[in-house]
Amino acid sequence: MSGWKKLTSIYLIFPLLLTGCWDIKDIQDVNYLTSIGIDYVEGQYVVYGQLLDFSDVAKMESGKPPQPIPVWVGQGMGDTTLSAVNDLYHTSEMRIFYGQITTVVVSENVLKKGLKEIDELRHRYYEMRYTPWFFGTTEPIDQIFAVTPFFNLSPLMSLLHQPQESYKQESVIAPITSREFVSDIHEPGKATLLPSLSISDRHWKKGGDPHSMLEMDGVFVLQDGKYRGRLTRENIPGLRWVEPQTQRSPLILRSGGKPQVALSLENPKVKIIPHVKGKEVTYTVDVKLSGNVSEIIQPMSERLMEEKAAELVQNEIKRTFEKGLEIHSDLLQLEHALYRQKNKDWKKIYAERDFKITTESLQEIKVSVKLNNAGKLKLP
Repeated sequence: MSGWKKLTSIYLIFPLLLTGCWDIKDIQDVNYLTSIGIDYVEGQYVVYGQLLDFSDVAKMESGKPPQPIPVWVGQGMGDTTLSAVNDLYHTSEMRIFYGQITTVVVSENVLKKGLKEIDELRHRYYEMRYTPWFFGTTEPIDQIFAVTPFFNLSPLMSLLHQPQESYKQESVIAPITSREFVSDIHEPGKATLLPSLSISDRHWKKGGDPHSMLEMDGVFVLQDGKYRGRLTRENIPGLRWVEPQTQRSPLILRSGGKPQVALSLENPKVKIIPHVKGKEVTYTVDVKLSGNVSEIIQPMSERLMEEKAAELVQNEIKRTFEKGLEIHSDLLQLEHALYRQKNKDWKKIYAERDFKITTESLQEIKVSVKLNNAGKLKLP
């Protein structure tokens, strides 16, 4: 065999030695979970999965679809979360992929039962990330997953998958990721606040008919990893003023029950100062807020606006703190501040004791408000 023939034979053998993507699957050949929900009913776990057709989502780049994008919701039951997932596999037809999950929703029953099974589920499937948003709910989870956003947009554009978008415009209840949730429940002396997700048909209509939308209507509270209860949005008005993530939140100044001025406050700077005397600890909460004037209904000087706003914020923080105490939780994170700032004192006073925060623990709430501008409005 001549030299060039030998060389040609060697080149022809090389492709046979190369590995290929023999098990690669097209996008339409995989079921992509975008949300997973866990409930506990009558001694059994119920796992819900929300599926989207990503080929339909991809088509949206050219414009809004004329028809709603279909949402598939599956349900599996079992003695454990893993057996419930296996029950879901029986009729899934194609492989289920967990790497696209952006939201985890758990029921109040699961929070009462304990979080061990949730951890088992997260650690079992290596594809699941630590970044999905985490919610609690008292609503049927399958109905939560079936809610669709405006204009036939992808369900990925809804509050379920992008809670940070509406939070930027009105910061009331801060969304939390799975990673932050797990981190918080292991922090000594810390209250973990899990947003409560509900369905509302009070605000929007489509073609004259009510259209259901999702909203965060409160928080589920876990103190030192133990479930304490649920507080509605109305019971926690001061939570936004002690949350450093708050970007903008409205405040209405009233007189005799009638509105006078509408403000928009933002970027709270929060300091919690523990005062240790022997085995007794008291705390000072110092909050500094800036903001703008949104609307003037009755004339009021800028200085009076700032004073009234500071007083109202102070009252809301105190009310929120007291509501937390009713369910044995520390919504202002006072004990955790002691743990961080004076760890030796915390070990002596709190490490081997039950929850000891009382109304007397909060010595003082200091609030200052600085209004930057009034837009096109003229302040007297």
